[in-house]
Amino acid sequence: MSAIRFGLMFCALSCCSSVAGRAMAEPPKAPVRAEPPKAPVRAEPPKAPVRAEPKPDLGEPEAVDKDRARLLFEKGVTAYRDGRFYDAVDIFLETNRLYPDPKLSFNVGKAFEGMGNQAGALRYYREYLRRSPDASDAHEVESHVHQLEQALAQKGLQQLTVLSTPDGATVKLDGQAVGVTPWTGESFAGKHRIVLEAAGYRRSESVVEIDPHRARDFNIELSKEPEKPNAALLANQAPMQVEPKVSTFTLITLATGISLLGTALVAQVANNNNSTGISRTAAFFAGGGAGVTVVGGFMLYFDLSPSKGAPSGVTWNSGGLEHGMSR
Repeated sequence: MSAIRFGLMFCALSCCSSVAGRAMAEPPKAPVRAEPPKAPVRAEPPKAPVRAEPKPDLGEPEAVDKDRARLLFEKGVTAYRDGRFYDAVDIFLETNRLYPDPKLSFNVGKAFEGMGNQAGALRYYREYLRRSPDASDAHEVESHVHQLEQALAQKGLQQLTVLSTPDGATVKLDGQAVGVTPWTGESFAGKHRIVLEAAGYRRSESVVEIDPHRARDFNIELSKEPEKPNAALLANQAPMQVEPKVSTFTLITLATGISLLGTALVAQVANNNNSTGISRTAAFFAGGGAGVTVVGGFMLYFDLSPSKGAPSGVTWNSGGLEHGMSR
């Protein structure tokens, strides 16, 4: 009985050891995770053909400039309120270029004054009064201009503006080029020489005097240069010079005189054997030859003299005349 139990126990232990050995030999498998289902791919809708967008109608150029000027003006006001006075000056000047308005000159003056530039403020306040003399605030602006003039006078300087008709003339102040008209600058009080030069206009030179306490404008009107005459036209209008020409009759006269003199010489040689004086035949031919030669010399002189007037003969000028006979 004990032998049977021992055998059963031995079998049980053998089975347990074989199972444990397999468990140690094979590592445990990781659990398989199920992948989530993939989302279905959505087909992109076909793209519509690209159509060229029509260009916007900008309207009249003046209206476009006015709209751009309005936008620039708003930017300029914002820059001025933010204390960016330099930017405000540039924006206001560009606005005035697109859509000129005297009030913009006042705004530029305010911006310069905000920068502490009294000369720039004075320049554009004066320009505002020049462009809009009947402005409602003209008296107030003039009073402020006077204050700026006095502040400039304390520095020993005063402002002057040179204007010309037409604009764009080169300005030379005391021999030095300083800009083009309309030009504004500062100089010491007293007399100065101003020279204006422009293509197609006569050079203008004048002496001006700067008031030590008041800024001044100097308006100079340029006169046009006289038109240069056309060389070809002058050549056509000039009288034609007739080239000197020796006439045939002059040549015949000279030849006749020389022939007569030659004949006289031959006659005298032939008569030398018979007499010691000049024979009558030689004297006759010599006198005739001398006379004819002198006449031919005068004719040659007149032929070779340059013509000082129009060629001889009668010419008819029909310009401006009506042809035909009155009935």
